[in-house]
Amino acid sequence: MSEDRLRDLLREEPLPGAAEAEGRGLALVRQAYAERRTTGGPVLPRLAVALAAATLLAALLLSPAGASVRDWIDDVFTAGIRHAEPALTEVPGGGSLLVQSQRGPWAVQADGSRRLLGDYREATWSPHGLFVAAAAGRTLSAIEPDGTPRWSISANRRVHDPRWSPSGFRIAYRAGNSLRVVRADGTRDAQVGMANAAVPPAWFPPGLHLLAYVNGQRQTVIAETDTGRAMDAAGASPGVVGLSWSANGHRLIEISRRDLWLRDVRIGKLASSLRLGAGRRVRLPAAAVVRAAAFSPRGRTIAVLLDRSQGPGPPRSEALLIVPAGGPPHRLFSVSGHLTELAWSPDGRRLLLAWPAADQWLFVPTEGGARLRAIGDIAAVFAPGHARRATYPRVEGWCCPSPSNAGA
Repeated sequence: MSEDRLRDLLREEPLPGAAEAEGRGLALVRQAYAERRTTGGPVLPRLAVALAAATLLAALLLSPAGASVRDWIDDVFTAGIRHAEPALTEVPGGGSLLVQSQRGPWAVQADGSRRLLGDYREATWSPHGLFVAAAAGRTLSAIEPDGTPRWSISANRRVHDPRWSPSGFRIAYRAGNSLRVVRADGTRDAQVGMANAAVPPAWFPPGLHLLAYVNGQRQTVIAETDTGRAMDAAGASPGVVGLSWSANGHRLIEISRRDLWLRDVRIGKLASSLRLGAGRRVRLPAAAVVRAAAFSPRGRTIAVLLDRSQGPGPPRSEALLIVPAGGPPHRLFSVSGHLTELAWSPDGRRLLLAWPAADQWLFVPTEGGARLRAIGDIAAVFAPGHARRATYPRVEGWCCPSPSNAGA
């Protein structure tokens, strides 16, 4: 799982050493410019200057102080998995993707066919991929995967973070700081509470209309949306920017830029009561920046995408699998460069990792029996006719569960 607002917030985290690396690079260019010679000058002095510049450049790139510059050059010129597939001809592992581009969201079917749904800024799948809830300005719309509108409602503030409930009968969204829920037919739009804009809401997976969110007092709240009743609230973990439920609803993770916090959730009979346990920190490698995290669709593991750019070594990204019950994290994938987002396949057997610098998607198996697949030229795929000005898209969702695993 990967959440769009979380991705945007985590991308804003400055990369360690970036400013220092830029300064060193500018100093090198200024010095080389100052030492230039006209083409009509003596050959030997010009050769000596060239050799001196080459020596300086080599010293910069080979020294620890030049590590950030060297890594930037590596990231630009050698990023990517070699022999990546040149086109998105299918979705590895099956299912359908919802991809947000500069022009709007695209629905991508398992065979790689895709359709632009319209000029919307955010979108989310319904639980079985039959519809999409999309936001544009102050409007929330329900549309079909071919782009056909079904209904729209207007809000008094800009609409963000649409989330379709697992039951299929409710849609949560934020209008300014007002957290609201509307029925799937566009009726009975009502406020649930006041939400912190940094944290998208998260529906309770078993299918009841319970919603987790962080309010303006920095409390994690579980609300029964049909009545607006807060079932429980607890102080949110420090710096939380995202929430993710386990499949059975018995655990909730709070995601910050530096940490993950895991809460046990005690549920009474028939979900008549619910209690949030104390948050406990999940062990992560030191000095890592969390780019994304989500429970698997089966709820057995948590996938975490980390930026490991601290220190003089090359920038690296790692995808880890963590078992909530305890034990050390399992490193699933590691690469030199900066990965920015992850999404679980519907069956939990693959992770989609985004690599903007390489213009690739990586489909990494989480179990044996499959191979890593890299798809290239991603930006141009979702900007037909505008490849030179294409911006890298973001993955809004990967659906859908098989009918045998479907909820209510």
